[in-house]
Amino acid sequence: MSQRKVEEGGFRILTLEANVDREVIEFIRQYQVLASHLYWAKRLGIQPSDAVMQRVKEGIKSYWRWQIINEKDPIYLFKGIEKTPMPYSVVLKLPLVDALHENKGAFIRDGKLVLRLNKKVEITIPPRALEWLNKRLAEKPDRKTVRVFERGGKLVAQIVLHKKNEVVPPKNPLLVVVDLNSSHGIVVHYWDGKLIKTEKYRPPNRAGGWITVKRLMEIRDNLYNQGCITQAQINKYSAIIRRTLSGSVKSWVQQTVDRIVMRVRRIARRHGKDPLVLIDIPDDEGLRGTRLQRTLLSFAKHLENILSWYGIYWEEKRLYSTICLIAGGVSSG
Repeated sequence: MSQRKVEEGGFRILTLEANVDREVIEFIRQYQVLASHLYWAKRLGIQPSDAVMQRVKEGIKSYWRWQIINEKDPIYLFKGIEKTPMPYSVVLKLPLVDALHENKGAFIRDGKLVLRLNKKVEITIPPRALEWLNKRLAEKPDRKTVRVFERGGKLVAQIVLHKKNEVVPPKNPLLVVVDLNSSHGIVVHYWDGKLIKTEKYRPPNRAGGWITVKRLMEIRDNLYNQGCITQAQINKYSAIIRRTLSGSVKSWVQQTVDRIVMRVRRIARRHGKDPLVLIDIPDDEGLRGTRLQRTLLSFAKHLENILSWYGIYWEEKRLYSTICLIAGGVSSG
């Protein structure tokens, strides 16, 4: 087992949507065109067009223009771009700052997220979301940014909080084993010299969703065979099908992970120990084709992220029934 590692994946995201005028949407679209040009110029090792650089200077406000032209800035949009995969889209990224320094980026005031784009835009934060955000800010994230983009004709702002923790495996820890089982869902064991407790979590039953999806697919296929719908309309059916199957599972994953991490921290404090979490993910062959394949993999990714946020040491470790969790050896049974 490694002795020390840096967990950089800890991040929390709050997504807000707002209706805005077309001027702001058009501004973001123009920005994405300029940023995409600079991205590929940097990626291909060529000089960006003089015309594009002139548009950057004329069309991008000075208080965040440096994010796409100053490589020495810590929030430089294209840092390490040679090693990054091709982005799905290039979005506007602003630092989240204190309202006393509002000229430098986005800030929160009177329960609203205030964005300085080509004009000032205010997005009301719902009370529960604001309470959640204040709790996360109190946990002192290392970096706070706001991603801004367009989706479905609406302005979308994502507040992204990021933490990086250097952790070591604790001595005499509270051992927590999270077993992601393709047959039974999630099973969590808590050990402190002996088994303290075991908890089981079942993903939501999506049988009703699958019935709806089957009906949608039949309607789509019948309309297509009759030549009544275009390929663009077929794609809309696909989007509806994805949303039908993904919504409830995504919220279940987030809520269950938060519940598990909260209990890990609580039990560790009660026993006066630091937790060590082993995440047992089945082999690819054991997951492939099962109904829980995507759910379990997204669960593991989200769990690792939240553990990293709180600086809890974790490892992915394949545990078999013949391995003793306490001694680490192979049992005869």
